[in-house]
Amino acid sequence: MSQKPKNERHFIDWIVATLGVILAVLLFFFVRQYRTLQREELIATHRAMTSALRNHPLLIANDADTIRSWMTFDYLNGFFKMPPDYLKNRLSISDPAYPKMTINKFAKDIRQTPSSTLVEVQNTVRQFFASSSAPEANTSST
Repeated sequence: MSQKPKNERHFIDWIVATLGVILAVLLFFFVRQYRTLQREELIATHRAMTSALRNHPLLIANDADTIRSWMTFDYLNGFFKMPPDYLKNRLSISDPAYPKMTINKFAKDIRQTPSSTLVEVQNTVRQFFASSSAPEANTSST
């Protein structure tokens, strides 16, 4: 009977060690992915955009340059305060996943390069600011 507690303790030690190794591996991959995102400036871009909303709620056409291909149309509609179907109609998007789809996915759907689709979306957002349908508050003197 003295063997059973010793075997149980060994088994528990083995489980704890295994969980520790798994945690270390997951932490390694998390840090690596975070650094990759930093390198690709995705994190910095997101921080800059949320800061821009807080510090400068009046958006202008040049803010379209902050758009990136990983962004969803839903995010763009909210960020630029556009009507929900503005981009859908202007870009002729028929995918039922709209507006929860990224610009990259839209580019794949229409068989274009992500960079050319990104430029097209940026130009469409600029047109929104230039059109009469854009709210007056979107023009800023600062």
